[in-house]
Formats: sequence, C-alpha cells, structure tokens
Amino acid sequence: MNDNNTQYYAKSKREDGTQELLRNHLAKVSEMAGVFGEQIGSRKTAELCGKLHDFGKYSERFKGVLERKYTRIDHAICGAAFLYCLLGNRKSLYGYRAAMEAINGHHDGLTGYDELEMDLKESLLSGKPVERNSKTAALAGQKQYQEASKAFLKDFPQFLSEYRSIEKVRKLEGIDEAIDEMLYTRMLFSCLVDADYTISSEKELQKPLEFEAEQCLKALDKYREELKKNVKGSLIVNDLRDLLFERCGEAARLKEGLFILTAPTGTGKTLALLNFALKHAAQYKKKRIILVLPFLALTEQSYDVYSKIIPEILQDHSQSELDDRQREFAERWEPPFIITTSVKFFQALFAQKPTDCRKLHNIANSIILFDEAQSLPANLLTATLNAVNTLCTRYHCTMVFSTATQPEFKAIQGVSWKPIEIVPEYPIMYEKLKRTQVEWRMKKRIPLEEIAREMEEEENVCVIVNLRRHAVELFEILKSDGCSREELFFLTTDLCPKHRSEVIRKIKERQEAGLPCKVVSTQCIEAGVDLDFCVLYRALAPLEAIIQAAGRCNRNGKSGVGKVVVFEPEVEGSLYPPDKWYQNAAIVVKEILSRENIEINDPECISNYYEILFREYAKDKETLTKAIEDRDYKETAREYKLIDNQGKKVIVPFGEKMQLYNDVRKELLNGNLTPELVKRSAEITVNTFEKDIEKYCEQVYYFDRKRKQKMESGYYVLRTQYGYMYREDMGLQFKEKENEKCEDNGLIFG
Repeated sequence: MNDNNTQYYAKSKREDGTQELLRNHLAKVSEMAGVFGEQIGSRKTAELCGKLHDFGKYSERFKGVLERKYTRIDHAICGAAFLYCLLGNRKSLYGYRAAMEAINGHHDGLTGYDELEMDLKESLLSGKPVERNSKTAALAGQKQYQEASKAFLKDFPQFLSEYRSIEKVRKLEGIDEAIDEMLYTRMLFSCLVDADYTISSEKELQKPLEFEAEQCLKALDKYREELKKNVKGSLIVNDLRDLLFERCGEAARLKEGLFILTAPTGTGKTLALLNFALKHAAQYKKKRIILVLPFLALTEQSYDVYSKIIPEILQDHSQSELDDRQREFAERWEPPFIITTSVKFFQALFAQKPTDCRKLHNIANSIILFDEAQSLPANLLTATLNAVNTLCTRYHCTMVFSTATQPEFKAIQGVSWKPIEIVPEYPIMYEKLKRTQVEWRMKKRIPLEEIAREMEEEENVCVIVNLRRHAVELFEILKSDGCSREELFFLTTDLCPKHRSEVIRKIKERQEAGLPCKVVSTQCIEAGVDLDFCVLYRALAPLEAIIQAAGRCNRNGKSGVGKVVVFEPEVEGSLYPPDKWYQNAAIVVKEILSRENIEINDPECISNYYEILFREYAKDKETLTKAIEDRDYKETAREYKLIDNQGKKVIVPFGEKMQLYNDVRKELLNGNLTPELVKRSAEITVNTFEKDIEKYCEQVYYFDRKRKQKMESGYYVLRTQYGYMYREDMGLQFKEKENEKCEDNGLIFG
C-alpha cells in the first residue's frame, strides 16, 4: 500500500543520478500540450490530456519498471480509464471521448472509443490487469485506481474542478461527421504526443526562422524581374503569366477557405501560387505555407525556385537529406515554409501512430498549396476531400487545388465541394494559349513500327506510352532503324533518378542548340519536366495525362501550333497499367470521341470528361469507408495508402555514382540498413516488379533493435555479375547477357 510520502517518478535516473518527479513531467507536458492545443481551439482539452497521459505511473507496477523488475507494462490505458471513471453521463461528449482515445494511444497508437470502452471498464473493475498488445496494464481494479487517484490528486489538488471545463466540440455544416471526429482526435493526439516527446527529450525546442511574408514578397518581385531578363516564352505566354500572377495576388485578399486555381500548363503557376500564399499569409497572419506535390521530381524543381526567394525551407520527403535540426522540424512541421509530398501530407491526416501524427496540430491555420490536383487516387477521393473540408472549416486552413486539368469533384457523391476559383476567366487563358492541335487517330490501332517511322522524319519529337515494355520496344525499333545514340533518348523509371536527371539535362542541351532529338518515354515525363518538343505522340490515356503530355509540346509557344498525335498502339497484351482507374479513364476518353470531338484547350470538355468519369467510376474503397464508419484508426491507416504497390527497390551501379553504389552495397549487405543510408542511395534506386528479382539481386535485410530478428526490407542490390543489366541507354533491363548484342548496346558494365 502506498503512503503519503511515496515519491513517483516519470523516468529512470539520468546519467547524473537525478530523476524527474512524475508531477513535474505531467505539469510540463500539460502546459506545452495546452499551448499546442490553442492552435486547434482546444487548449483546455489538450491540457487535460497532458495531465492524465502518465496517470498509470502512479502504480507499483510502473515503479517496478523503473527498478527493472518488470517490462511490457502499459500505463497509457490507465489515464483513459481514470477519466472514464470520472465522467458519468459525460462519456458521450465527443471532446472527452477524443481525450480518452488520445491518452490511451500516446505510445502504441490510436484505438477508437467503441473498441476501447470494454477495456476501460475491465481495467477499473477487474482485479486482473488488462492484457493488450503483449502488455499488462499498470493498474487493475478499484483499490489500485483509488490509491493512484489519491497520489495524483495530492499532486494536482485542483484537477477535479478543472477537468469539467474542456471545450465543447460543435458539429459543423458541410463536413463529414466521421472524418471530422477522427481528425479532431488526431489533432488532439498530435498536441499530446508532440508535448510528451519534446518534454521527455529534455532538449530545448529549436526555433525556425520567423515567417517574414513581406520580406519574401520583395524577394519574389526581385526574382521575377531577373527572370524576365532571360524570358523564353512568346509575348502571349508572358502576358498570361503576368495576368495569372496578378489575379493570384488579388485573390489573396479573400477570406480563408478552399480555393482552386485552374490555368494552362506553362503559365507560371509556381510563382503565382507563391504570390497568393505570401499575400494571404501577410493579411490573415497564417503560420506557415505547406506546398504539397505528388511527385519527387516536382519537389526538387519547386525547391530550386522557391529557395531563391524563401530564406528557410524544410523539404520533408523520402529523398530529403536532413541534418539533426531539420530532422526535428520534419517530425514537427514547425518551419514557416515546407515542401512535402502527397503521401506524407494526406496519409498523415489518416494516420494512427504517434510519430506519424505528431506534426498534425501544426497544419492548423496554415496555407496549403496542392499542385497537380488531378493526381489524387480515385478510390480515396471522398475521404480525402472531406478531410480537406474539415481542415478549412474547423482548423482555419486555406487550401488551393491547382492544376491545368481541374477535376469536377462536385460530381462525387458524399462530398460537399464549393471552392472559390482564383481566376474566373481561365477559359480565356486556354483559348489564348492554344499552342497545340490534337490529331485523334482512333479508327484503328497503330503498330509501333509506324510510329517509329514517323518519328524518324522529325527533328524534335517525343513519344509517351503507358507501359515500360512498350517504351523498350519502340526504343529498340528506333535504334535498329539507325537513329544515332547522340539523338535518341530513353526516359522511364527503369532509369534511377540521378540517371534520369542526366538524360533530361542532355535533351535540354540538344534542344537549346537546335540539334535533332528523339525521346521515347513513359508518363514520368508528364509532370514537372520542362522539355519542349515540336511534335508529340501520346498513347491513349486518361484525358488529364494527354493534356499533361501536350504541355511538353510547343511549351513556350514559339513553334506556331504544335502537333500532338493520340493513338492506340497495336501491341500484344494490355494497353494500360494494372491500375483499373487509369484504364477506365482512357475508355471514357474513347467513348466521348465516338460521339464528339475533344478539344483539350476547352475547359468545358475537361469538365464534361470528369463528370462522366466520376459519376461512373469514382467510389472509395469499401474497406476504407467501413473503417472510417467504425472509427477504426488502425484499419483506416492501413487502407488509406496513396500508393498501394510500390514494387521492389533495386540499388543499381549507375556509372557516375559507382563509388556511392560500392559504399552503399557494402553497408547494406552487412545488415546496416538505416534511414540515412536509404536516403543516400535514393538517387541510384530503381523500382521494379521483376518476378525473378532474387536471381539477379541480393536481398537487403534489416534487424530489430536488439539485432536478433532479421526481416525483409523491400530493398535489393543488383548482383555484381549482373551489373551489365544496368545500361547507359535504357537503365535497368533484366535480360541475360547472351541475348544482347553486346558490341552495340550501350552497356556501361560488361
């Protein structure tokens, strides 16, 4: 039995022999969680979570943990159970349910209240401690809870008068109730977890630079002035870029909320969006700007531009190299300007684990710029858009969905979609910027040999196909027909990122020099790659992909009207990737063309296409919908994935990075897989779906913390005897050497 003189500690002894009292830890976490909670309108609720999160440490079992007598003791459930005991008929109030979910989950992740309630009751009433996740609850039964509460209330005598005063969570119009409730819990959870981790680390929080929006606006104007001195576009293109920039600046005065920016490719959306964001931030005192992009290539390009204007930018994505200071910022998202990916941003809104949710409260009162809005997966749209509505309505975010092919999200059932268009006269921009004419060759399928013959007659031409094997076939045809290695290029994800960057650089050099240039590519060229072709061939695809591809043709408006040819290839097997949505979208294009022409420069045609597509095919995964309806956090996080199958990752011996390959290979095969090593090797990593991968590659394993259990990592290293399979001209091609014409295949290893 505990007496009044018992001391309770939060952690084990420090190296200097001192030990933090539990009451001090709870007080500090509560205070900091409250500061964070202010950002989401729930200061008192966050303080409550901070005060109760380690309630279970007022126990003999946790004292045993500190004395190293016990392991696997769960103290988190106890704070939630104590709150449950106090509430009586207030249990149904959502703010308290959210607090119980956050307190209970602060170590192992969120569990929904409906699933949790039975464990809370059992913990309070049963003399046998609750067993969950291979852990034993620190407290069990009325007697132990009474003793713990006496110790807690001795430390916090005002608590019983304080806990009843938390903020009421009011229902809001136009947002989905389940999404709203779960996101509120995650926001509260974020406040608690961030405060707990920060206080526990005993490190002083590093402060990012202050957000000086006015200074950044001056730097933006200066940057544009320099840009105009070396302008590449035609007079019309440049005038439209100025118009878009001005309209975005004017729209920044509008109240916070949901916006869309619809503008043709090549009209300078990158700088126009920044103009909107900086002026809006200055007017409405927004805390930060978060730029969300679907592709890593876009993050690199945007950083190259914005880093010349913004003094401090956090890049948070899978390939960003972070020092200790930046790593802390990436966990917390506190800097004033962040560039991240769709995967990082949207999956965090549906996450369950503490580390994934820690940054969420810092999204509140931010400006979020989402470029290439059409890239969102169709089977996640309802959940995603409802979460966006919640961010704007409850958490005072301003979000802009920007694209040249604005989806008609209002056609999706179960979504209230009422954005403000930043440039209402955007149809005029499309009409003035008509840089291409599309030739739809839909009457019959066309052999790749015929496309190759036509390409041979052109000086500056690109073909984009849907599958890598089609690209390989076309490239081989062109090569065998006598196209020189200097003028022929191959761009697919068979090339590692560093290799692709080098190929794009060489293409640009030839284009600027007016030299012949023939490119065979997959969709990897369609977004964020600033290349400009006179003629472009595109295999039939979703309309947004065709329009993106057309954006690489006559991009700067200097070739009169560029020629875009859309065709169906005559090939064996599938015409499309396994993604069913991609195929359905291409079929919708074909169906519309059977009745009428599609003018890709007419926004009405784009709108009509999306309405048909969304009406017929847009529906969230049933498993995701059910998980959200059930308030099942773990299942929701599992089902909400922007990329379902990422294939296997192979680290390859690209010629310019052989030293890196050798260094990384040695470390990986010794079992030293670390996040830092993964990031270092990202530029020489290729994704593949090769079935016989273990024949050609060595599998990389990683170990658990105690280095006892070996586990598959999903990473592989190309075996040295198959180094020749990574080619200078075509990247990673799993072909046996005896089947190659080695004297003329562009090998860099052999």
